[in-house]
Amino acid sequence: MGKKNKQIWITIFFFLPLISQAQPTKLSPEKQLLFLQLSLNYYTVVKEGRVNQDSSLLLVSRKNKISRSPVIIDDLDNQLLSIDNKWVDSRQTKIATSKLSMVQGLDHLKLLVILGAYYAFQPGYRQMDRDSAQYFLTKAKIESESLHSTFWLNYTLCLLGKNYFKENRVKEGTDCFKTVIIKSHKSGDKKMEAKAWDMQGTYIPPGAATMRLKVNSIEKANEIYKLTGQAARQINSQMNLSYLYFLLKNLNGAKNSALVALSLQRKLGFPYLHYTYDILSLIDIISGNEHNALEYELKTIKSSLATKDSLGLPYFYTKMGHIKGGRQTTAYEFSDYWLKKAMVIFSKNRDQDIYLALINHTDNLNASGKSIQAINLLRHMLKDIPPASDRIKNMVYQAFADTYHTLKNYRLAEKYYILTDEIQERDSLITKNIRASQIKYTIGMFYFENKKYSKAESYLKKYLELPGPKDEGISALSDVHMALYKIDSLNGNYKSASANLYKHITFKNKYTSTNDAKSIAELKLQVLMIQKEKDLQILEAKSALQIQQARNLRIFIIVGLSIAILIISLLYNRYYINRKQSKEIDKKNVQLLDVIKEKNELLLSKEWLLKEVHHRVKNNLHTVICLLESQAGYLENDALKALEISQHRIYAMSLIHQKLYQSEDIKTVDMSVFLPEFVGYLRDSFDTGNRIRFELDVDSIKLGVSYAVPLSLIINEAVTNSIKYAFPNGKRGIVLISLKEFDDQVSLKISDNGIGIPVEQLGDSSSTLGLKLLRGLSEDIKADCQIENYNGTTITIGFKIDELLYVADI
Repeated sequence: MGKKNKQIWITIFFFLPLISQAQPTKLSPEKQLLFLQLSLNYYTVVKEGRVNQDSSLLLVSRKNKISRSPVIIDDLDNQLLSIDNKWVDSRQTKIATSKLSMVQGLDHLKLLVILGAYYAFQPGYRQMDRDSAQYFLTKAKIESESLHSTFWLNYTLCLLGKNYFKENRVKEGTDCFKTVIIKSHKSGDKKMEAKAWDMQGTYIPPGAATMRLKVNSIEKANEIYKLTGQAARQINSQMNLSYLYFLLKNLNGAKNSALVALSLQRKLGFPYLHYTYDILSLIDIISGNEHNALEYELKTIKSSLATKDSLGLPYFYTKMGHIKGGRQTTAYEFSDYWLKKAMVIFSKNRDQDIYLALINHTDNLNASGKSIQAINLLRHMLKDIPPASDRIKNMVYQAFADTYHTLKNYRLAEKYYILTDEIQERDSLITKNIRASQIKYTIGMFYFENKKYSKAESYLKKYLELPGPKDEGISALSDVHMALYKIDSLNGNYKSASANLYKHITFKNKYTSTNDAKSIAELKLQVLMIQKEKDLQILEAKSALQIQQARNLRIFIIVGLSIAILIISLLYNRYYINRKQSKEIDKKNVQLLDVIKEKNELLLSKEWLLKEVHHRVKNNLHTVICLLESQAGYLENDALKALEISQHRIYAMSLIHQKLYQSEDIKTVDMSVFLPEFVGYLRDSFDTGNRIRFELDVDSIKLGVSYAVPLSLIINEAVTNSIKYAFPNGKRGIVLISLKEFDDQVSLKISDNGIGIPVEQLGDSSSTLGLKLLRGLSEDIKADCQIENYNGTTITIGFKIDELLYVADI
């Protein structure tokens, strides 16, 4: 056996160099932390804060198959040599909590801090995670004070501050960081002081009241990183500053910070330069320097392809498609080439951000005289990937408005422009004002063109009042002041007219002086576009070839190694095959079969017990219904009605449990089977006869109890209200019930063509029990509840299945 093992290891070591060459080069801990930070910050920014940083971190780590521990644990690796933290990525907190009782002193404190950090960095905003973080970190704070450990006390306070920020408790969070900053500054602990400034600036909720503190904190951290020579952390802080300066429309500051980050990345030998190139390209687009923007975005795509980091690739393609470089046919062809590449990736991932590329594509179609094609494309996309947020709806409405404007259908254009402005006004994202000026300008010029001067003046003045540089450029400012000059002249406001004419001439002269140079630059840009497009196609082909070669090499190594091991095993194993081993194998097989049989019996027993539980729950609920029926004989009027309503609600829950124990799948309820039976029960209970017709359109959606019970109660309330109140005096009517699933979004719609709910009952403060119950049940499943009165009442419940809640339910 010794000789046999020696030969096998010789074979493995023979192939080991080839295997090592086939594996991707691993980043150092410092660079891996920087890669995670840049990736998650980019994804949070490109999603405009709709995805929080902790959720972005989880997505980035999973996509790249790397640990997120460098961000969660940060620089504690040397401090945690005695603590095993591998459970962080497997999310098996029981491993850590079970060890708490086995360790004492400093190790116990360290484990408390890591548990607190784990929950403080959990994705989303679940109260349970924030409470767990608060629990462990509070205990860690007490222990660190007891052990007189300044380092662990400061580190714990930083995590507590982050956790407070996540709960939007800004005052408590800043108090934590202020304590750490003062203590660290006095003790000369620059590393901890920089960490506190950085975390405060990174995680404080963005808003008008906190933006200055956010920027100042990261600037302070950046100064210390530069002073102490922490290049990787300085790169991250410079990139964060670039994003913030851009948001504040300080384009010079944004560009300078990004260029400093780029220089440091090159010195550090950090290969993932595409996020820095991308912000530089965006700055040049806004500044009107499309030549530089094109160069930077080409470098962005090349870096993304070369490093095989595809997280931002569809967004990079979209930005490249936004750079048209003029109004020539070749410019639109170049733009559409990139936009279509972006849409392929977005469509494959069913990503709502496909509209970022689609809107630019419809602009190209409008400019090329293909507006009908643009309308059809928008309508098709609305059916395929329905917009799920106001941000996307805003884009779609403006695209429709611009397209109908091009088609000179001014009635529909105005309708969609107004919808665009209404959505933009209620936008709560921090990026709100970035789109506001463009929308005001577009609508104002639309009204001016249609001689609706009062409305035009209102929108154009709002456009000028918005702070910061205008993304539309000098030409737009010239057009706005000319329009206002003409409006003031018509209104007899000659002083204002004179001022606007002067501004128009000033901007016009600026535009004229730069227009010739811009035309030449556009021609050069067209030539560059064609050349760069060919270069990039060659790069993509080379990248694909390298990937295929690497795959072939891996296959060759695996096959060769497998054959070698197989031959060696056959040569040596045949000397050891005898009757005794054969009997031993048979004996083990019998034992294995016994184990499998026992396991199957246990599984059957467990399933039977679960069915029995559901059966007993159903029987108990039916007993309650019978008791209520007995009591009903002694009640009348409102009390009797309340009792009957309670019977319907209990029956809804009873039917859920009945379906569970009758189904082969005892974990979920098929709503396409449940709903027809339940609606039939309600129809029979109220004896509607043929007066009310029920129409159901229900997908075969399987839901666990956590979703099925609230939905059944919601349907009970809505349908009961329709039967009782929508069709008074024997009026005939229709009740429509639909349950549809789009990707992981579920939409329940219940509508009738009755008299509708009184307007005074539609508000959130309505005192009716039915509406309160309906909204409360919607909140239980984190659903969006909308009630509309139009030709009757329509109740729409839309929700996304929470994977954690669903798994826990199962």
